[in-house]
Amino acid sequence: MRFEELIAGAEAAIQGLIGKQETLQLEFKANDHRDPIFHDGILTKSGRRMLAKEASAFANSAGGVIVFGVDCRTANGVDQAERLTPISSIMRAETSVRDAAAELLQPRHDGIRVATISTTEDQTSGFVIVDVPRSDRRPHRAEAVDQKQYFKRAGSRSYPMEHFDIEDAFRRSASPSLSLKIAIKRYMTMHPQADYHLQLALANDGEVSAKSVTMQLWDRRGGVFGHDSYAPVRNHVTEFEARQYIAAPSDFVVHPGETRRFHHFVFRMSNGADGVRLGNVPLSDAVAGFKYAIGAENMRIEDREIDLLGAISVEAEDFFGVGGE
Repeated sequence: MRFEELIAGAEAAIQGLIGKQETLQLEFKANDHRDPIFHDGILTKSGRRMLAKEASAFANSAGGVIVFGVDCRTANGVDQAERLTPISSIMRAETSVRDAAAELLQPRHDGIRVATISTTEDQTSGFVIVDVPRSDRRPHRAEAVDQKQYFKRAGSRSYPMEHFDIEDAFRRSASPSLSLKIAIKRYMTMHPQADYHLQLALANDGEVSAKSVTMQLWDRRGGVFGHDSYAPVRNHVTEFEARQYIAAPSDFVVHPGETRRFHHFVFRMSNGADGVRLGNVPLSDAVAGFKYAIGAENMRIEDREIDLLGAISVEAEDFFGVGGE
């Protein structure tokens, strides 16, 4: 359950957690008298260690919510909420958790939110809800006394990170973040037709420079890939199993905050008695787009998709004076 849903639902939402299982993004914690998390509303040493561990795990994984005041029991190998154990001195507990959250992770995680839900029977007791989003600054180390560990979330449990996990996390934190930008530019006119460049550029929104840049294109739709380019392209282009692989030369680097043209294709539009055509297809019937993935040194590759028809229709309207409808 999301942080906002719990806060909006108040005590009824907390009661609705009974029978719910802990998950990758949900953790329950009870104030057990044998090893209390809070004493008079102040986090104990055990409570600080627990908060640091779970906050580190959520920040380094998919993010999640910690609910203080819900007792969880294991039945048939499944952890689920069994009963409510409200925290006394709830406002003091909220302050204690908020202060600890600001100092128990290294580096600090400014996105953590803390809120409380009081019980209707006693407004001084209730539940502390902590939202720990996945962090862009991961990995975060738990900084409680005698702890100094990195944690991750797997299933419904938090575990110390392995050495390779930590290395991988640091590599991701020091990686570029490339996104695709497109532009359609008319470069040759031969009435009643015109040739266009479909320009592909890469913007780096990360904090380190992008090197060894590559792009994969597949599921190419429409006539925007029909002509060879008239301008020299230094990229190395290959095809394999219906995918086009474009690799930039070794001296191609996209620095943080920079956008650089990466590649381009040439396509033709013409205007005749049957209307505007994209390649050999009427624009009104055309599809245009492709799926792609961008790669660079230390950068995680993700599959994405782009639809070009809207931008092409704007160019047709501008040049031929008619739309694509």
